[in-house]
Amino acid sequence: MTAAARSDPIEGLLDAIGARLPGPARPREEILTELRDGLLEVADANQRRGLGHGEAVQLAVRQFGDAPTIAAAFWPEMAAARARRVVFGLFVTGPIVVALWIWAARSRSLGPESGVFDSSLSHAAAVLLIAATIGCGIWAIIAAGHAPLWPHIEPQMALLGAAAMGGVAVVADLAMLSTLSAPLASLPGPVHQVALAAAILASATRLILTSRASRSCLAMRTMT
Repeated sequence: MTAAARSDPIEGLLDAIGARLPGPARPREEILTELRDGLLEVADANQRRGLGHGEAVQLAVRQFGDAPTIAAAFWPEMAAARARRVVFGLFVTGPIVVALWIWAARSRSLGPESGVFDSSLSHAAAVLLIAATIGCGIWAIIAAGHAPLWPHIEPQMALLGAAAMGGVAVVADLAMLSTLSAPLASLPGPVHQVALAAAILASATRLILTSRASRSCLAMRTMT
């Protein structure tokens, strides 16, 4: 607890609420700013009724309620924000990672690597992974929003959709790293080696970050 929170009941309440709101920092700060403004308005109103400053602030804090109850009221908003961030991040990074692997595979177009993506099995696997990723992402976005055709979707479903999308992305990165790294690494050429290193770094980085994001979505589902 900060020094301001120890001396100011309003800041103490806000700190307690913030500690119970997992998720992206920006929406959390927006919520806390909104609550702070509301608490100060109520405290001012209490002072206009004749109460002293300290008593007015204490009464405002009691009128707002306890931190767990207030945090629970904002949990769906934070869950939606977390799910949207994960989904949009994967939608943005997915094409970049795939483009880097294609660049690595095609950077020596006269070599045998030109057929890396030509098998029907790799095409089918790629289509299934892309379809699963897009499907999970769309579901998470719908559940995280306020689509009128789906008014009763629980916020937990947005987190589940985002976690599932992350899981598919992890499988895709593992597949690319395990099946493409070794064959492409044996091919010569400085440009090719740079392209391959960029693809491996991109997949490995996304693999780590996506695994963490998916686990955080699943963990957040239990914080209701």
